[in-house]
Amino acid sequence: KKYKKKMCIAGVPKTIDNDLGVIDSSFGFNSAVEQATKAIFSAVTEATCNKPNGVGIVKLMGRHAGYIACHATLASRQVDMCLINEDPFLENNGPQAV
Repeated sequence: KKYKKKMCIAGVPKTIDNDLGVIDSSFGFNSAVEQATKAIFSAVTEATCNKPNGVGIVKLMGRHAGYIACHATLASRQVDMCLINEDPFLENNGPQAV
């Protein structure tokens, strides 16, 4: 039925990946980056406490983009390499590049 009343509808996208181009920052993205940065700090601490040249590996979630991984990498300032599966780094450079 038509009620002949004006109505406004606003759709709010819900994704923590921050992979939508129409908004500046999505809900939960900053919190996800903060928690990922804590995980990176924990991996660095664990790797350096056990062996002098230890390696810490952190796998982070993401749907189609590695924005959480990239932002957490930049925030921690302790990461030597951040691999994003959408980036064909190994295909273009080969396994010897790692």
